[in-house]
Amino acid sequence: MDAARQRMGEVVGAMQNNLSMATESGLRVVRQYSDEGRNMAMRALNDANSEAGTALRSAWTGFIQLVQRLKTTAREVLDPTVLYEELRIFFRDEIARNNAFAILIGLGFGTTGGFMLGMWIARPHLPTPIMKSIASTSFRDPDNVVVCQTAVPQFRSSSDILVRVRAASLNRIDRRIAFGYGRTLRRMLRAYNSTYDPELPLVLGRSCAGIVEAVGNGTKSGLEIGDEVWLATQWYEPGVASEFVVVPETRVSRKPFLIGFEGAASLPYSGSIALNLLDTHRLNEHTCKGKRILVQDACSPVGCVVIQLAHKWGAHVAATCHARSVDVINNLGAADIMTFANEHFRSNFIDVNVDKSNFINELTSREKFHFIFLTTRLGYDYNFLKKFLTKDGVIVDAVEPELSTDEYGLFRRFFFGTYVKCRKAVAFLFRTNVDWGGPHLCHLVLERLAGFVNDESLKTLVDRVYTPSEVERAMEHICSEKSIGSTIVTFR
Repeated sequence: MDAARQRMGEVVGAMQNNLSMATESGLRVVRQYSDEGRNMAMRALNDANSEAGTALRSAWTGFIQLVQRLKTTAREVLDPTVLYEELRIFFRDEIARNNAFAILIGLGFGTTGGFMLGMWIARPHLPTPIMKSIASTSFRDPDNVVVCQTAVPQFRSSSDILVRVRAASLNRIDRRIAFGYGRTLRRMLRAYNSTYDPELPLVLGRSCAGIVEAVGNGTKSGLEIGDEVWLATQWYEPGVASEFVVVPETRVSRKPFLIGFEGAASLPYSGSIALNLLDTHRLNEHTCKGKRILVQDACSPVGCVVIQLAHKWGAHVAATCHARSVDVINNLGAADIMTFANEHFRSNFIDVNVDKSNFINELTSREKFHFIFLTTRLGYDYNFLKKFLTKDGVIVDAVEPELSTDEYGLFRRFFFGTYVKCRKAVAFLFRTNVDWGGPHLCHLVLERLAGFVNDESLKTLVDRVYTPSEVERAMEHICSEKSIGSTIVTFR
């Protein structure tokens, strides 16, 4: 038993000696390879430093040589004598001088253009202010008049005035404009306009009343911010049925102090037409007395004004109107009223229907007239109506005439555009405004109308007042033959 234990101890001791010898041998091999790797790394690093140092020294030497060459070249180039000689050689002939001049001009224009382009690109893009407007969005759709958002107009002249609109009047001409009346002329005028003005949406409304919001620094009208004014615009110009409108100072005047914005909005355009027609035919307080005047469709805005002024000046006024309007027309001054309860106003009154037309029968039973004012687009036969005039009698048409230019083709539009451009050029040279037709609209006419209103010899007649959201009903009403006076849209 003891011998076995002793034998087992000798075996274990031998194994421990062998394991210790194997460990020492492995460590010796590891140290050997580690020393060899370190030596190889040190040799590689020394070689790299040597090569980098050589490359760095070579680069530095090249840089010093380059600087020396630059210094030498700079001294040679900046030498005034050498410079003068080089320039003399360069500009030795005319071609070289012309080329140099062209290069300088090109550099100048290029630099300036680049600077301006950069400034334009870098400009702040401010949102365009918009406003609510009653406008036509097409010339064909029957429901083309809507409330839409349009850009707030900007001053085009130092004499312009910005007005915040409180009420605007819609006239029968606006209905015609909404379906293309005057579109060819407006396109021509817009083509020669310095500002971009899209054709559609086209703002409607020929007259309005409101408050002055801003005035140009070149105005001489005496109007100030906060003044209550009224104004009118031509059929070929943008309308005024919007929250803001910019107009020349010659088109705006202080509104009458006796009436509100709705009443004031009803009068500028129709009142200007009436005064123009009366002035054209020399009808005034000195010449009207004793005259017999017939006003067809006395319920129209123009008819209401003509009746009142003619009556004020002493004329005998006869009028036609619908039966429901008799009391109103009588209060305006008509002494003789012909009513039609069942007959359509738009009948053609010619010889063959004398026995059938109440209107013709009514005229036949009365004395002849000195003037017949036609205020509605009807199919009257002028030659036949002359039978009811005195020897020197006159038929006065207060309706805007049809425009043949609206039907022009491409060829005729070209010549018409040339004509428009020539007229505008002549007006620019002589500093005048071009008259493209329509009533004479200016602050002097508006001041005359204001005087008639303030002395209570002229009343404003407002039939209906609508909000912008009711524009469809408003457009239907102005075309109704039973409407009386003006149709107003309020922007309060």
